[in-house]
Amino acid sequence: MTGDIHHLQIRASRQVREKIKQLAQTHHRSTADIVRSSLDLGLRLLEKLLEAQSEMVTEYIALLKKDARLGDRSK
Repeated sequence: MTGDIHHLQIRASRQVREKIKQLAQTHHRSTADIVRSSLDLGLRLLEKLLEAQSEMVTEYIALLKKDARLGDRSK
């Protein structure tokens, strides 16, 4: 487990830092725990969002191609 630890430096706005501190104090956790949880959850959400976006673009392109073929046939 020790070998799996990597250090990251991230610049964050004052508002983000204050929100992290507020959550840590409210829920009796360290700021590092809040950041790690946020990254983990955020990455899972972002991954699903990007997959959905990619699928939507692929389907949209397929629809445009189909529409173009149908438009050529009607002339």
